[in-house]
Amino acid sequence: MVELDKKEILRYLGYRRKQELTAAVDQEIEELMAEVQVIAKPRYTFRIFECRPNEVAKTIEVIGTDLVFEGKSIYNHLKYAKKVALLAATLGIDVERKIRQYSLTEMSKSLILDSCCTEYIEKICDVVECEIEDAIEAENLTMNRRFSPGYGDLALDIQPDFLAVLEADRRIGLNLSESLLMIPRKSVTAIIGLFDDPKLARPRRKKISCSDCSMKETCSYRR
Repeated sequence: MVELDKKEILRYLGYRRKQELTAAVDQEIEELMAEVQVIAKPRYTFRIFECRPNEVAKTIEVIGTDLVFEGKSIYNHLKYAKKVALLAATLGIDVERKIRQYSLTEMSKSLILDSCCTEYIEKICDVVECEIEDAIEAENLTMNRRFSPGYGDLALDIQPDFLAVLEADRRIGLNLSESLLMIPRKSVTAIIGLFDDPKLARPRRKKISCSDCSMKETCSYRR
């Protein structure tokens, strides 16, 4: 099991600090935090490539692929990176079905489960970051934070090529609709820069250490 942060779930639900939380709602959140871990079937994949900035075009070329990241935001995020990690993660289709089921009968549960899923997929992405960190340990590279298509001015239309490079359909069952929405919906794609110089890895990744986690001996997502 992955430990979920109830404070984050409340934030996704729109609760403000010090806002009163009734006992009934608190119990419902606890129940759905447990339920999502039973229903969800998390899967993920990542690949690491060398990358090269094009200072004239202000783009980032992912070497060995046809991917070119365009936009000032992603260029600034990666312009000093030696390599780039591309990741995709999903909770699977079963949670989508359960959210829709609750929406027909118990809307509050639907909303809470949706927020639990958002927190859960973020935690799965943290697990992936730990695996990426293991993969680059011998190179002494420093990671910066996740940057997803659709952030800043990095257009969503990069998604088809992004998922193709990761073979996300075959590896984790992640696809796109015609409007570029990910299916299953509770999925994430992200880009992480890998830097020789820690001072250039800005904004720096928040340190996440699997060795410090209370679940490190039993976590089914750490292979």
